[in-house]
Amino acid sequence: MKYPYFFRSRQLSGGMLLSLVLAPCLCQAASEPAAAPMSMYFDDSQMVEVATRAPKPLRQVAENVSIITAEEIEAMHPHSVAEILSRESGVFVPFSGREILGDEPLYLLGTQRQQALMLLDGVRINLNSNGVVVPNFIPVGIIKRIEIIKGPASSVWGSALGGVVNIITKDAGKSSIPTGTASMSYGEANTRELTADLAGGNDKVGYYAYAGNVDSDGLKNDRYSERNAVYGKMQLNLPHSSTLVASGGYSDPAYKALEWSPSWNTDLDIYDDVSNDNVWGTLYFDRPFADRFNLHLALQRYENDFTNERRSLGTGVGGPKGEMVWLDNWKDINTSVSGALNWAGENVTANLGAETSRSEIDSKTTLGVLLGPSTTINDPLKEERRGVYANATYVLGKFSITPGLRYDYHSNSNEITSPSLGATYQVADDTLLRASVARGFSAPYLVMAKDYPGLKPEIITAYQAGIETYRIPFLTSKLTAFYFNIDDAWQTTSSPNTNEGKVRRHGIDLDLRTQEFHGLSLRSNFTYSTEDSMGDGSTNIEGDETYTANLIFGYRHKPSGIRAELAGNYIWYNANMQMDTHDSDDILWDAILSKDFSLPACRGDLFLKAHNIFNGNQMWDVDYPNPDRWVEVGAMFKF
Repeated sequence: MKYPYFFRSRQLSGGMLLSLVLAPCLCQAASEPAAAPMSMYFDDSQMVEVATRAPKPLRQVAENVSIITAEEIEAMHPHSVAEILSRESGVFVPFSGREILGDEPLYLLGTQRQQALMLLDGVRINLNSNGVVVPNFIPVGIIKRIEIIKGPASSVWGSALGGVVNIITKDAGKSSIPTGTASMSYGEANTRELTADLAGGNDKVGYYAYAGNVDSDGLKNDRYSERNAVYGKMQLNLPHSSTLVASGGYSDPAYKALEWSPSWNTDLDIYDDVSNDNVWGTLYFDRPFADRFNLHLALQRYENDFTNERRSLGTGVGGPKGEMVWLDNWKDINTSVSGALNWAGENVTANLGAETSRSEIDSKTTLGVLLGPSTTINDPLKEERRGVYANATYVLGKFSITPGLRYDYHSNSNEITSPSLGATYQVADDTLLRASVARGFSAPYLVMAKDYPGLKPEIITAYQAGIETYRIPFLTSKLTAFYFNIDDAWQTTSSPNTNEGKVRRHGIDLDLRTQEFHGLSLRSNFTYSTEDSMGDGSTNIEGDETYTANLIFGYRHKPSGIRAELAGNYIWYNANMQMDTHDSDDILWDAILSKDFSLPACRGDLFLKAHNIFNGNQMWDVDYPNPDRWVEVGAMFKF
C-alpha cells in the first residue's frame, strides 16, 4: 500500500509544523486579554436550528456542529457549495475535476456519500436515483448560514446516518430603502460569474430576490460549465405576531464531465454532457401563542430533472461530433408537509413534530443511431415516508441534557425508531464539554429499494465526546472523538446488494482558530477516520484510513482595507472514495488578495484570487484531473 502522503510530505509536514509554532505565538504575543470570549460556543446569541429543528443556543448543543456564516463565505469569494464545505473539519469533498461546477460528492466523517443528508431551507435535496446530493445548483449568494451536524441525526431528521448539512437562505428585507449586492468575476478560460440580489420591505411585508449566472469554457479538458439561477423570498407579517414566508428558486447547471476514450482506452469516443435542472419552493407559517409556544407549519417541494447525455467527440466510432449516442434521464419529485410545536421555558425547551413526504421518479434511456435508435421508458417509482419526533433540552446549572426520539415509516423499507441522548457541561467560563450517544439509520433510496426489495436500512450506534475551549489565550480549540458501529451495512460491490456487512469507524475531528493579532490569524483543522469492515469474508477491510486537513493563514490591515489569505487543502482518500488510479500527492493552495473600498453610494471589495498556485494534483480518479494554476479577478458592491 502506498504510504499516505500526509506523513511523508515535506510541504504538508512543514505547514503543520508552522501552524503548531505560529498558533502559540499568535496566542501569547498579545499583552492584554480579549475583551470578550472568542468562541461562539459561549455566546447565547449564536442559535442553531439543525440540532433539534428549533433555535437553540450553541452551548447547549451536544452534537459535533459547525457553522459557516455569510461573512465567511463572502470573504472566500467561492463559486460552489462544495468549495465552501471543503474547508470545514469533518467534511470530505472528493472533487470531480475542481471546475467551477461539478457533481462533487460529500462525505461526513468518512461515512458513505448517500448517508449524508442535505437540506435547503429544510427541503431535502438528496436524489432518489442514487441517494446522494448534487449541490452545484445552489447559488452561494443566497446563503445566510450553513449548519453541519457531523454524525447521525436520525432522532431529528430520519434517514441521516452520516449527518446533516442545513443550508439556510438569506432573510427577506425589513427596510423601506432597499439594500443589495452586485458581484462580478472573470478568470482564465473565460470563467466568469455575475450575481445581484435585492432586499427590502416594511412593517407588513418583506422581500428578497437574487439572480446570477456562472459560465466557463473549461479549465481542464474543455470541461465547460454554465448555470443560470434565480431565487426569491417574501415574508408577510400577520396579526398576532404570525408570519407567512414563501420562497422558491430555479437553477439549471450544465457541464461536461468525463471523456471516455482517453480515460478508459476505448474506441467509443464520447463524453458526458450533463444537465441538472432544479425547481424548489417552500411555504412556512409561524404563530407564537401563550407566551412560550410556537406553531410551525411547512409545505415543501423539490423537483430535479437530471440528464446525462453521452455525445460523440467526432474522432472515432461515436459518430459525427456532438451526435447523441445514448441518454439517461431521471425526473425526481419530492413533496412534503410538516408541522411542529415548540415550547420554550426558562430552563426547559421541548419540540414535538411530524412530517410526511411523497417521492416520485420517472426515468428513461434513449439510444442514438449508433446503438439504436430506441427509447426505453421505465415504470414510475413512488415512495411515502412519515416521521414523528420529540426532543427536549433541560438546563440544570452548568449542565444541559437533550433526549430525543423519532419514529419513521418508509413504504419501501422497514420501520425504524431512533433514540438519542446528548449532554453538555460548562466546566468553566472558557471550557465546554460535550457527549452524545445516538442510534441512526440510512434507508435505501427509491431506485435501490426497487432494485433490491429485501434490502434493509443500515443501522448505526454512535458515540461522540468533545471539548471546546479558549483556555489558551487568543486560541479557540475544538476536539471531538467519535466511534461508529454500523450493522446491516450494504454490500454494493456485487448484485444483488445485501445487508451482510458490519462497519466500525472511529477517529478525531480537530479545529483550531487564533484570534487576530496585528492583523495575522491562523485556522487549522484536521479530521482522521479509520474503518474496519467485516462483510462476507471477501470484502473485509482493516484500518482503511482517510483524513483531511486545512491550513488557512490570514492577514488584514484595517487602515488600508487590505486583506490576504493563503489556504491549503489536503485529503487522503479511503477505499470508498477513490479509484485505483487516484492521486493524493499534493496539498492544493489557493491565495486571495482583496481591498475594501467605500464610496458615497456603496461599499465593497476588489479581489484577486489564484487557485492551485503550486500546480498540485489531488483527485480521487485521474480521469478527473484538477486544473493547474488559474487566476481570476472580481469585485463586490454593497448598497
